[in-house]
Amino acid sequence: MERAKRSLGRLSDMQSEVDDIIKHRDYTTTRLMTVLLEQCTDLLEALTADQVGEFAVVRAIRERIDQLFGSKEVASVRIQTADFVAELIDGIREFFAHRDVRLITGLSATRSLVMPEEVLKKIVTGLTKNAIENTPDGGKVEIIVRDRSGGVELVVSDTGIGIIEEDQKLIFEGFYPTQDTNAYCSKRPYDFNAGGKGADLLRMVIFSERYKFKMGMTSSRCRFIPSATDMCPGSIDNCPNCSNIEDCYESGGTTFTVFFSTCGEKNLAA
Repeated sequence: MERAKRSLGRLSDMQSEVDDIIKHRDYTTTRLMTVLLEQCTDLLEALTADQVGEFAVVRAIRERIDQLFGSKEVASVRIQTADFVAELIDGIREFFAHRDVRLITGLSATRSLVMPEEVLKKIVTGLTKNAIENTPDGGKVEIIVRDRSGGVELVVSDTGIGIIEEDQKLIFEGFYPTQDTNAYCSKRPYDFNAGGKGADLLRMVIFSERYKFKMGMTSSRCRFIPSATDMCPGSIDNCPNCSNIEDCYESGGTTFTVFFSTCGEKNLAA
């Protein structure tokens, strides 16, 4: 039953990710996906027509696809950034209470943002979850919100295993796991190495194109496990290479930055 619950949770997350990706299909990153979707739509209709005829079922498929994957408008609102992020973080702490990961926040009072609340929520929670899942027990994750010239910056950094150099250029392309999927197939969200297939990061790229914010990443692979096939034990206490916490902290990690421009309210996208 527990395995079934985890599987259903992953399917639900994937549905949400893919829906966000496809419904913003007018933007650059999704144009290829749109072509593939249209080809699949035609194929589905043809197969259905062969089996049951070209009437109600075919129309229902076309209407359902349009409903799910058509471009939708999302209302933008003014958000007090630091307060919004603080509330989100408080809400997700319970989900990784079983982990020994320190979550540190530095949430400065900043100018407000104008964008859909749901979009900012998915960005913050997605990056936080990603950081925790890549950080062994005993490690730390830091979330910073601060003003920068012309906008607001969100920084999510971890002392995790890091990403090997050849994978870093692929990290925002989506559906690209940085680990063997067999390593996390039986784990629950926020467990170490319980990451997904990268759809959440691709979704953020789609959001960035629509709402005019910029994303960046720097990462350094843990020097004790330099190869993608090298495995971290999942706890600093169990690492044969670390004599103390600082050894792990200094060995590797990843930082994601998101810059939301507030110049002329450019991020106010309908």
